[in-house]
Amino acid sequence: MHLLDTPKRLLSLAETLHRWSGLLSALDRPRRSKVARYAETIALTLGRAARFAVRLAEDPGDRVAERGLVRELGRITGYLETLVGVLKHHLDGRKLAGVKRRLEQLGSRRAGRASGGAAARVRIDRLLAAEGYFRALADSLRV
Repeated sequence: MHLLDTPKRLLSLAETLHRWSGLLSALDRPRRSKVARYAETIALTLGRAARFAVRLAEDPGDRVAERGLVRELGRITGYLETLVGVLKHHLDGRKLAGVKRRLEQLGSRRAGRASGGAAARVRIDRLLAAEGYFRALADSLRV
């Protein structure tokens, strides 16, 4: 999977988790707080990934930005696996299986740059949208 595919899958995961925020609000307060902290951490990491993606779009030869983007996307995968661990007893099997499947798709990515400015803008837009969804999830769990 190219780096362009990873933000698309992250956005899909973020949308899914946000749709389930009603179910997650039934968690006890400590678990809700833990999920909210993870969602906020994921959002911060997505923001860093978006900044690296912007740098990479401006200079496709920027190896530091490329490595930074790959590192942040890898970090997000780890955070999401932890989040799934917290939720595994609170989501039905079908929903949990969907999240796990999306995580497995993230894990199978191979590094590679998308070609063209339009593709880079799409990647950045998806990273920013996923960041927004995770921030919204965190906010909804804190109320």
